[in-house]
Amino acid sequence: MIRRTTTLALGGLLLAGCATTAFKPTEVSPFGTPYAGLNENSYGPRSATQFRFCDPQDDYAATQNLSPDARAKLGEMTHSVAASVTSVVGVPLQGMTKIDSSIVDLGLAGFFRIPSDSNHPTVAVLSRSEDSIVFWHSAKMVRIGEVTTAAQAYCSKRSKPLLYRGSASRCPPAERGLSGMPVIHTYAISAFACAAR
Repeated sequence: MIRRTTTLALGGLLLAGCATTAFKPTEVSPFGTPYAGLNENSYGPRSATQFRFCDPQDDYAATQNLSPDARAKLGEMTHSVAASVTSVVGVPLQGMTKIDSSIVDLGLAGFFRIPSDSNHPTVAVLSRSEDSIVFWHSAKMVRIGEVTTAAQAYCSKRSKPLLYRGSASRCPPAERGLSGMPVIHTYAISAFACAAR
């Protein structure tokens, strides 16, 4: 009876330890990633009003029979649910998930909740200065709203207002997800200015 009680107590401690362990992705440098060597103009002209997803299913704004405001709310809600589920499911993959070292260096890691299960991060900083910041991101996993929030924090630290300078996208070849099914990503470059409007 004592052995069984001790075993149950140890098992409970192990489970409690696993449940409270902070998620720690592996930091990586840009070398060998899809964004290595890119700059803010690498995907062509940016637009502040139109954005093209490679997989139409990722474009919540295209949902029929909804007002633009309802489509935007649906998109954010759907993405938030997906982020929460992926974060919980992704915890056992801590050693496999990647985060770009520039995101960590700038203290922006907390703005991106979805861990990457691929061999490269889902978001990275391509360039930054006192007056601007440019992100590369997998728009399927990291929406423009998330990079905008991170850019706002970056500019706020410099006591400057945020100006969205637009995004451009590119369609990479489909990848195989963990389930073996093809995943169609949209790679994007989103640029922001820390300057007066």
